[in-house]
Amino acid sequence: YHCAPLFRFGMDGLMGVKFGSVRPADLHGYMKKGETPLMLVPGGFHEATISCPGHERVFLKNRKGFVKYALRYGYDLVPVYTIGESDLAANVQGGWGWRFFLNNLGIPAVLPWGCAWLPLFPRRGVELVTAVGPAVKMPKIERPTNEDVSEHHARYVKEVQKLYERMKVGTASEGRKLEVW
Repeated sequence: YHCAPLFRFGMDGLMGVKFGSVRPADLHGYMKKGETPLMLVPGGFHEATISCPGHERVFLKNRKGFVKYALRYGYDLVPVYTIGESDLAANVQGGWGWRFFLNNLGIPAVLPWGCAWLPLFPRRGVELVTAVGPAVKMPKIERPTNEDVSEHHARYVKEVQKLYERMKVGTASEGRKLEVW
Protein backbone atom coordinates (compact mmCIF):
# COMPACT_ATOMS: atom_id res chain seq x y z
CA TYR A 1 0.00 0.00 0.00
CA HIS A 2 2.61 2.54 1.06
CA CYS A 3 5.05 1.60 -1.74
CA ALA A 4 2.77 2.31 -4.70
CA PRO A 5 1.79 5.99 -4.70
CA LEU A 6 1.22 6.15 -8.47
CA PHE A 7 -1.05 3.11 -8.32
CA ARG A 8 -2.99 4.68 -5.44
CA PHE A 9 -3.29 7.97 -7.34
CA GLY A 10 -4.57 6.18 -10.44
CA MET A 11 -7.13 4.12 -8.56
CA ASP A 12 -8.32 6.83 -6.19
CA GLY A 13 -7.94 9.94 -8.33
CA LEU A 14 -8.92 8.54 -11.70
CA MET A 15 -11.24 5.65 -10.87
CA GLY A 16 -12.65 6.66 -7.48
CA VAL A 17 -11.48 3.42 -5.83
CA LYS A 18 -9.82 3.93 -2.44
CA PHE A 19 -7.09 1.65 -1.18
CA GLY A 20 -5.81 1.66 2.34
CA SER A 21 -4.04 -0.21 5.04
CA VAL A 22 -5.82 -2.69 7.30
CA ARG A 23 -3.67 -1.82 10.28
CA PRO A 24 -5.95 -1.62 13.33
CA ALA A 25 -5.62 2.17 13.63
CA ASP A 26 -6.44 2.70 9.94
CA LEU A 27 -9.33 0.25 9.94
CA HIS A 28 -10.74 1.91 13.07
CA GLY A 29 -10.55 5.26 11.30
CA TYR A 30 -12.37 4.06 8.15
CA MET A 31 -15.14 2.40 10.11
CA LYS A 32 -15.54 5.21 12.62
CA LYS A 33 -16.17 7.57 9.67
CA GLY A 34 -18.69 5.05 8.28
CA GLU A 35 -16.84 4.65 4.98
CA THR A 36 -18.65 2.29 2.69
CA PRO A 37 -18.32 0.07 0.77
CA LEU A 38 -15.34 -1.34 2.60
CA MET A 39 -13.68 -4.49 1.29
CA LEU A 40 -11.15 -6.61 3.17
CA VAL A 41 -9.34 -9.78 2.18
CA PRO A 42 -9.05 -11.53 5.55
CA GLY A 43 -6.68 -14.28 4.37
CA GLY A 44 -3.99 -11.88 3.13
CA PHE A 45 -0.45 -13.17 2.57
CA HIS A 46 -1.26 -16.37 4.46
CA GLU A 47 -4.00 -17.29 2.00
CA ALA A 48 -1.66 -16.65 -0.93
CA THR A 49 0.95 -18.84 0.76
CA ILE A 50 -1.37 -21.87 1.10
CA SER A 51 -2.71 -21.52 -2.45
CA CYS A 52 -2.17 -24.71 -4.45
CA PRO A 53 -3.56 -25.93 -7.82
CA GLY A 54 -6.23 -28.57 -7.34
CA HIS A 55 -7.23 -27.26 -3.91
CA GLU A 56 -9.68 -24.59 -2.78
CA ARG A 57 -8.39 -23.01 0.42
CA VAL A 58 -9.22 -20.04 2.63
CA PHE A 59 -7.18 -18.81 5.58
CA LEU A 60 -9.94 -17.92 8.01
CA LYS A 61 -9.79 -20.28 10.98
CA ASN A 62 -7.97 -17.85 13.27
CA ARG A 63 -8.66 -14.59 11.43
CA LYS A 64 -11.26 -12.96 13.64
CA GLY A 65 -10.20 -9.32 13.84
CA PHE A 66 -12.35 -8.29 10.87
CA VAL A 67 -15.39 -9.78 12.63
CA LYS A 68 -14.58 -7.85 15.80
CA TYR A 69 -14.48 -4.59 13.82
CA ALA A 70 -17.69 -5.46 11.96
CA LEU A 71 -19.44 -6.03 15.29
CA ARG A 72 -17.99 -2.91 16.90
CA TYR A 73 -19.12 -0.64 14.06
CA GLY A 74 -22.21 -2.50 12.84
CA TYR A 75 -20.90 -3.49 9.40
CA ASP A 76 -22.41 -6.53 7.68
CA LEU A 77 -20.03 -9.12 6.22
CA VAL A 78 -20.52 -10.23 2.61
CA PRO A 79 -18.86 -13.52 1.65
CA VAL A 80 -17.15 -13.49 -1.75
CA TYR A 81 -15.27 -16.41 -3.30
CA THR A 82 -13.55 -17.03 -6.63
CA ILE A 83 -13.34 -20.65 -7.73
CA GLY A 84 -10.30 -21.55 -9.81
CA GLU A 85 -8.05 -18.79 -8.52
CA SER A 86 -5.70 -21.34 -6.94
CA ASP A 87 -5.24 -22.99 -10.36
CA LEU A 88 -3.72 -19.83 -11.87
CA ALA A 89 -0.24 -20.61 -10.50
CA ALA A 90 1.64 -23.38 -8.75
CA ASN A 91 3.03 -22.44 -5.37
CA VAL A 92 5.63 -24.29 -3.29
CA GLN A 93 3.94 -26.14 -0.44
CA GLY A 94 5.24 -26.84 3.06
CA GLY A 95 7.53 -25.03 5.46
CA TRP A 96 4.45 -23.37 6.89
CA GLY A 97 6.00 -22.20 10.15
CA TRP A 98 8.79 -20.07 8.69
CA ARG A 99 6.63 -18.94 5.77
CA PHE A 100 3.83 -17.73 8.05
CA PHE A 101 6.50 -16.03 10.21
CA LEU A 102 7.74 -14.10 7.13
CA ASN A 103 4.14 -13.22 6.23
CA ASN A 104 3.63 -11.80 9.73
CA LEU A 105 6.64 -9.55 9.10
CA GLY A 106 5.00 -8.24 5.91
CA ILE A 107 7.17 -10.36 3.60
CA PRO A 108 5.01 -12.51 1.32
CA ALA A 109 6.39 -16.05 1.43
CA VAL A 110 4.83 -17.00 -1.90
CA LEU A 111 6.70 -18.64 -4.77
CA PRO A 112 4.21 -18.66 -7.66
CA TRP A 113 4.83 -20.32 -11.01
CA GLY A 114 2.14 -19.61 -13.56
CA CYS A 115 2.67 -19.55 -17.31
CA ALA A 116 5.60 -21.78 -18.36
CA TRP A 117 7.44 -19.11 -20.34
CA LEU A 118 6.57 -16.18 -18.02
CA PRO A 119 6.26 -17.71 -14.53
CA LEU A 120 4.92 -14.57 -12.81
CA PHE A 121 2.01 -14.39 -15.26
CA PRO A 122 -1.05 -16.56 -14.48
CA ARG A 123 -1.77 -19.72 -16.42
CA ARG A 124 -4.02 -19.26 -19.43
CA GLY A 125 -7.30 -21.07 -19.92
CA VAL A 126 -8.22 -21.32 -16.23
CA GLU A 127 -11.94 -20.85 -15.65
CA LEU A 128 -12.69 -18.40 -12.86
CA VAL A 129 -16.11 -18.11 -11.26
CA THR A 130 -16.71 -15.41 -8.68
CA ALA A 131 -19.78 -15.43 -6.48
CA VAL A 132 -21.02 -12.90 -3.97
CA GLY A 133 -23.21 -14.30 -1.23
CA PRO A 134 -25.92 -12.59 0.76
CA ALA A 135 -24.76 -10.30 3.56
CA VAL A 136 -24.21 -11.88 6.94
CA LYS A 137 -25.99 -9.39 9.20
CA MET A 138 -23.94 -8.31 12.17
CA PRO A 139 -25.36 -6.67 15.27
CA LYS A 140 -23.65 -3.54 16.55
CA ILE A 141 -21.87 -4.41 19.81
CA GLU A 142 -19.67 -1.59 21.09
CA ARG A 143 -17.43 -3.91 23.12
CA PRO A 144 -17.76 -7.41 21.67
CA THR A 145 -16.51 -10.23 23.88
CA ASN A 146 -14.35 -13.08 22.59
CA GLU A 147 -17.48 -15.25 22.67
CA ASP A 148 -19.39 -12.71 20.53
CA VAL A 149 -16.55 -12.61 18.01
CA SER A 150 -16.23 -16.41 17.87
CA GLU A 151 -19.98 -16.87 17.43
CA HIS A 152 -20.24 -14.42 14.52
CA HIS A 153 -16.96 -15.59 12.97
CA ALA A 154 -18.39 -19.12 12.87
CA ARG A 155 -21.53 -17.76 11.16
CA TYR A 156 -19.40 -16.01 8.53
CA VAL A 157 -17.21 -19.08 7.85
CA LYS A 158 -20.35 -21.22 7.52
CA GLU A 159 -21.76 -18.77 4.94
CA VAL A 160 -18.50 -18.84 2.95
CA GLN A 161 -18.69 -22.66 2.93
CA LYS A 162 -22.36 -22.60 1.84
CA LEU A 163 -21.53 -20.13 -0.94
CA TYR A 164 -18.71 -22.38 -2.16
CA GLU A 165 -20.89 -25.51 -2.12
CA ARG A 166 -23.59 -23.73 -4.17
CA MET A 167 -21.24 -22.26 -6.75
CA LYS A 168 -18.82 -25.15 -7.36
CA VAL A 169 -21.42 -27.18 -9.28
CA GLY A 170 -20.46 -27.40 -12.95
CA THR A 171 -16.96 -25.98 -12.43
CA ALA A 172 -13.51 -27.61 -12.43
CA SER A 173 -13.72 -27.52 -8.62
CA GLU A 174 -16.89 -29.57 -8.39
CA GLY A 175 -15.12 -32.50 -6.72
CA ARG A 176 -13.11 -30.33 -4.36
CA LYS A 177 -13.85 -29.53 -0.75
CA LEU A 178 -13.24 -26.04 0.59
CA GLU A 179 -10.37 -26.27 3.07
CA VAL A 180 -10.57 -23.77 5.92
CA TRP A 181 -7.11 -23.20 7.38
